[in-house]
Amino acid sequence: MINYPTRKVFYDKYIVHTKRLAIAFFLLGLAGVIFPGLMGLTFAVFVGWVMLFLGIYGGVITYKVNAKSLWAWLKVLLLTVTGILMVWKPWAAASALAILMAVYLFTDAAINFGLALTLKPAVNKLWAVINGLVSGILGVIFLYYTPNPLASSWLLGLYVGISLLFDSIMLWSLSKGADKILVEQMYLEE
Repeated sequence: MINYPTRKVFYDKYIVHTKRLAIAFFLLGLAGVIFPGLMGLTFAVFVGWVMLFLGIYGGVITYKVNAKSLWAWLKVLLLTVTGILMVWKPWAAASALAILMAVYLFTDAAINFGLALTLKPAVNKLWAVINGLVSGILGVIFLYYTPNPLASSWLLGLYVGISLLFDSIMLWSLSKGADKILVEQMYLEE
């Protein structure tokens, strides 16, 4: 079960921050649904830049700490080259990420179903189940369209958008569940 904080101050902060996060997820999700191709390429390029910077940073650390290790330098080279290729060829990166996203989606579906089993009765579990179902269906669709780079990019952006929209709804409902628990606790304390 999710352990909500027991004091009112913590509940208030949890509810406020969860609602803010839900709104941010909703806005990003809406952008992904409206502009899926752009969102897919942006996501691929973003991941590429992260890998490139991790490769460069790993190179600095390897040089300072373990400059004679061939394996450490191979890891640095792998991260750096993969990052450069992802930034340079975002369509190919989107196709590769589509495969990874399918794996992620199936894992996300399983986690959401597990989350639904652990939520307290006062919390609306339905959105966690729906979120899991949507993730599973999207995983199947990704596996089907992965060979086509244009479709992969479009699906990647659409996935990010849809997933963020459903995550925002789930977060909003969790904050409402925390509202109910807070009211119950305040009633019991009187």
